[in-house]
Amino acid sequence: MRAGFMTRLQGEQEHDFRLADLDRRYVRLLLPYLRPHARMIAVALAAMVAASAITLALPFLLKVAVDRHIANLDVRGLLLVVILYAGLTLAQWFATFAQSLLSGTVGQNVVRALRCDLHAAVLRASLSFFRRERVGEIMSRLTNDVYSLSEFVSTGIVHALADVLTLAGVLVMMFVLDARLALVTCISIPVIGVGIRYLGRKMRESYDSLRREVAAVNVGVQQGVSGMRVTQSLAREQAGVEQFEDLSLRNMRANLRTSLFFALLFPLMSISNALSTVLVLTCGGSLLARGALTVGTLLAFFGYVNRFFGPVREMSLVYNSFQGAAASLQRVGEYLEVGPEVRPPEDPAVLPAVLPAVLPAVLPGEVRGEVAIERVSFRYPGGEHASGSGSGRPSGRGAGMPVGHREAALRDVSFTAAPGEQIALVGATGAGKTTLALLLARLYDPDEGRVLIDGFDLREIEFDDLRRAVCLVPQEASLFPGTVAQNIRYGRPGAADAEVREAARRAQADRFIAALPHGYETAVGEAGVRLSGGQKQLVALARAVLADPRVLILDEPTANVDVITESLIQQGLREISCGRTTFIIAHRFSTVKDADRIVVLERGEVRGVGRHEELIETNEAYRALYEKQWADAG
Repeated sequence: MRAGFMTRLQGEQEHDFRLADLDRRYVRLLLPYLRPHARMIAVALAAMVAASAITLALPFLLKVAVDRHIANLDVRGLLLVVILYAGLTLAQWFATFAQSLLSGTVGQNVVRALRCDLHAAVLRASLSFFRRERVGEIMSRLTNDVYSLSEFVSTGIVHALADVLTLAGVLVMMFVLDARLALVTCISIPVIGVGIRYLGRKMRESYDSLRREVAAVNVGVQQGVSGMRVTQSLAREQAGVEQFEDLSLRNMRANLRTSLFFALLFPLMSISNALSTVLVLTCGGSLLARGALTVGTLLAFFGYVNRFFGPVREMSLVYNSFQGAAASLQRVGEYLEVGPEVRPPEDPAVLPAVLPAVLPAVLPGEVRGEVAIERVSFRYPGGEHASGSGSGRPSGRGAGMPVGHREAALRDVSFTAAPGEQIALVGATGAGKTTLALLLARLYDPDEGRVLIDGFDLREIEFDDLRRAVCLVPQEASLFPGTVAQNIRYGRPGAADAEVREAARRAQADRFIAALPHGYETAVGEAGVRLSGGQKQLVALARAVLADPRVLILDEPTANVDVITESLIQQGLREISCGRTTFIIAHRFSTVKDADRIVVLERGEVRGVGRHEELIETNEAYRALYEKQWADAG
C-alpha cells in the first residue's frame, strides 16, 4: 500500500515486450548507422568465421593425433600436429580479439551517432511532446535504452552469429565423424528445448518485473529528493523511509526471483551435457569394443559434445538480451520518428537583419517589430492546457475529444502592436494569456488565423531568424548548472564578459550578482537552487537582454517575488523594453498599468484594448480584475 502510488505512476506505460512485437521498420532504422562501418563489420565477421572454424578444427586435430600418429608411434607427425594445434589456438585468440575489438568499436560508434540523433530529435520536438512525456521517460530512453542497444550492437549480434555458426558446425562435424553417436547426442536436445522454453518464459517475466521495480525505486529516489522541503516541513521523513524500504524490499525480491531462474539455467546445461557424455561414452565404448570406432574419433566426439552445449547456453542467454534490445530499439525508434508539430517552412521568407535594439532608430532593412494577431483561434492538441510557466503535464480537459469539440484556448483574437510598443496582456487564470505568448513565440501554430511580424507569417520564417527576432521569458526562470555568467551568456554564446555585465546592469541584476561570493563566477546549482526566485528571474531577464530580440515576451516577470525585487524588475523592464516591442503578462496591475496599451482577455476572447485609465472607466472585465486585486490586497 505504501508504495502503491509510485508503482502505479511508473507502471502506466510498462508492458511485457516480445520479439514478435517489434516493428520491422525499426530494425531497418539501424542500417544507415551500420553502413559507414561496413568494412570494419566485414573484417569482424571474417574474424568470427575464422575463430569458429578453428574451434571446429581443434577436436578433429585431436583425432588425427591419436589415430594416425600416437597409434603408429609417429613422434615426428605428432610433433607437427602439436605445433599446428598450438598455432591454431594462438590464431583463434587473435581472431577472437579482433572480432571483439572491431565489433565493440562499431557498436560504440553506432550508439554514439544514435544517441546524438535521438538527443537532437528530442530537442527538435514541439512543446506538446514535452507536455505528454515524463522527464523520467525521456531520460530512460536517452540513457538506459541506448545503453541496452550498445550491448546488443557491440557484442550481442556477433556473439549470436558465432554461436549459431559454431553450433551448426559442431552438428555437421559430429555427423561426419559418426552419425550413430551424433544421433545419440541429439537425444538430450528435447530436454534442453523444454527446459529453456520454460526457463526463458520465467526469466522474461522476472526481468520485466525487475525492470518495473528498478524503475519504481528510481521514481522513489527522484520524488524523495525533489520533494525534500515538503517532506521535512511536514515531518514525513519516517513515512518516506518506510515507503522506500518497501520499494527496496520489492526490488530485492524481484532480483532474487530473477537470480533463481538464472541459476537454474546452468544446472540444466550441465545435466544435459552430462547426459550426452554418458550416452556417448556408453554407445561409443560399445562401438570401440567391437572395433567399429577408433579411440581418436571417440575423443574428438567428446570435444564436440563439450563445444555443443556452450553455444546452446549462450544462445539461451542472448535471447533474453535480444528481447530487451528489441524493446529498447522500438522505444528509441519511436522518439526518432517524433517530428515537430511546429514545422519549419519549406520555402522560408527572408527576414531582414535583427540589429541591436539599443540603436536610436529603426534602420532600413532591419526587423522593425510590428506584430499583428489576425483572427487567431487555437485549441491545445490532446487536451493539453497552458500553465503559467509554459510547461507541465496535459490536463484531462478535453482529452481524447475530437479537435472540433475540445475547448478553445483562444477564439478569434485580433490586435496589433506597433514597433517599440509595450503591450500588457491581462486576464484571469485560464484566460489565454500564456497561450497567446506561446503562439507569439511560435511554440505552437494557431488552428485559424495568423500571427505576423513585419507582415511575415511566423510560419514562413526560418526558426533561426525567428528566435533572433522573438524571445520568450517564461514565468518559471530556467537556469542551468554553471555560473551566473554562463547562464546569462546562454542568450548569446559568443558574448564578451563586458557585454554580459552590461546586460545584467540593464536588467537590474548587477547589484545582487556583485554581492554573491564569487560574483559572476558564482555557481548557481542545479536549476539555480542557490538563488532566490527573484534573483533567478533577474538572471533570466539579463539573458534575454543579451539575446537582444526585437520582440520580447515576458510571462509573469513579477510573479512570486517580494516588493523590492518587483521594483527592481520593473526598473529593468523600463530599460530593456526601450527600442523593442514588448508583451508583458502579469496579474499585478503595478506592472502593467504603465503599458502603452493593455489587452484584456477573458475565456480566450479579447474583451477590450486600451490604456489603464480608459479601461478602468469603460471596461467591466478590466475593472472587475482591478477591484478584485485591491480587495484581495486589503
